[in-house]
Amino acid sequence: MAESVDPRQAAVSAQVPSPIAPQETGPFAIGATWGPIPQMTAGMTFSEIGQTGLRAYSGWVREEFLLQLTGRQGAQKYREMRDNSPIIGAILFAIESTMKKVEWRVMPPDDGPESQEMVDFVESLKNDMTETWNDTITEDLSMLPFGFAFKEIVYKKRLGRDPGPDPSRPGHDLARSEYDDGKIGWKRLPLRSQDTILKWFFDENGQVKGVTQQPWVGPLVDIPIEKGLLFRAKPFKNNPEGISILRQSYVPYYYMKRMQEQEAIWAERMSGVPVLTVPSALMEAARSGASDATAALAAFQKIVTNVRMDEQMGIILPSDTYGGNNGPSNVPQYSFKLVTPEGRGGFDWGKSVERYSTQIMTSVLADFLVLGHTARGTQSLADNKVDMFFQAIEGYLNANAAVYNRHALPRLWKLNGFDQDNMPHFEPDLAVRVDLDALSNFILRLSQAGMPLFPNEDLQSYVLDAAGLPDVIEDDALRAAGLAEHQLDNVDEKDATLLDNLQNPPEPAKGAPPGKGGKSNGAIEKLLGKPPTRLEKMLVASIARRQVRHAGPKFGVSTTQKRKANGHLHGRQ
Repeated sequence: MAESVDPRQAAVSAQVPSPIAPQETGPFAIGATWGPIPQMTAGMTFSEIGQTGLRAYSGWVREEFLLQLTGRQGAQKYREMRDNSPIIGAILFAIESTMKKVEWRVMPPDDGPESQEMVDFVESLKNDMTETWNDTITEDLSMLPFGFAFKEIVYKKRLGRDPGPDPSRPGHDLARSEYDDGKIGWKRLPLRSQDTILKWFFDENGQVKGVTQQPWVGPLVDIPIEKGLLFRAKPFKNNPEGISILRQSYVPYYYMKRMQEQEAIWAERMSGVPVLTVPSALMEAARSGASDATAALAAFQKIVTNVRMDEQMGIILPSDTYGGNNGPSNVPQYSFKLVTPEGRGGFDWGKSVERYSTQIMTSVLADFLVLGHTARGTQSLADNKVDMFFQAIEGYLNANAAVYNRHALPRLWKLNGFDQDNMPHFEPDLAVRVDLDALSNFILRLSQAGMPLFPNEDLQSYVLDAAGLPDVIEDDALRAAGLAEHQLDNVDEKDATLLDNLQNPPEPAKGAPPGKGGKSNGAIEKLLGKPPTRLEKMLVASIARRQVRHAGPKFGVSTTQKRKANGHLHGRQ
């Protein structure tokens, strides 16, 4: 007989056992130990012992406890919710529209010339794919309703607009590119549809190593994780399928859908139950097997069960009446009427549907969408709700940017043999909703308190951008500042120097009074031919910003405010 193995010993067989703790007695004793207490050893320092606890069997993830939301079946259900529900459609439209307007900045690691060259390379990647960058971001956002979005990275060698035939695929040409520098770039970042994802590959610690796709046409396809990008809305337990933002909306959607169906049936029945009375002689003849009576009774049953408001609505009944003591009575032998259920007015269909709709919107912080449709809600409450909604969107943006920065760019850098220290990173810049009344009052109170605010190029640019106002470009306004005709169109280098002096004024000369005689106003004085006034400083700064904007990124200056390290300041898009 084979010796049995104690499962408690097998569970700790790879660990060094320690002496069993002595048994304690008394009312506060913990009780007997289940086995040897785990001990930390040197071999555990750089190894992973536990697991996330994800319910995955042979690559099939079964974390969801509702069968209808599991795997490919769940993807189909979420698509039904997305495509059929106007409430869910409005929520996703609001999120996607906001995220598609975001500017994806490419930020250099430092100010060196090599870093700027790498920034230009990453910018060229966005504009050199077969799909636009906006379309690529839109497909990333499919992670919101489905919980995840898996995209395959398709590379190409940048060999110009006519790269020639592909030697590995007879009859096909190599991918075209707007650049011929020979570097490796992105051809496409296509989505692999969620309803075609069959199962996943995991290592011994539960880390995702690949995915199996079952396309609608063709054989199964195994894609390694190094060839793909995985975006997730909520990565609970490191579940590659994530958690959909519509998961908490499923129950109210389920009941709201059935409420709407019942309301339609109720309206179709014209708010009553059809009742058709026939002579008892007809029913007795049908029971006795008379074919004519049976056919007539079946026809009447079809009428009463199928009556509805449509173009064929109508009932024809005989006009015969029952006989009485004094001849025929006024009671027809056949009659049809609608019987209204008692208490039908006590149930409000619209109120129930509205309650479930509000629950769906509340689950994703989008209940501000119904403000204005009801009599409830204040302006301050609406502002708070919108701000919370924007913060949630910012979290999704940062999560998506992290996937590109941690996986997409490093792999591309490795293929090209670039220095990892010069690798830029994507930074999504979400426009902030600015309350201009509050901003103007804040600036007014600062100025009344004696704080000098202007001239300040950064502050002026932020205020103008927040209000959606352009820089001063009218010739009459520029002439009012003392500029001659030949000074209205200055070369870019001179304006760049002027802008640099405005942003980083040198220290004034020794003995020079503050703001006079120093070098900080030298460029403006040289341009105007006289000491500038405060208005002239502001106008000249506006001219410099205008020229730099027209020159593009040549000088490495952006007039739109970049997000600060603490993440509280954004530029207006």
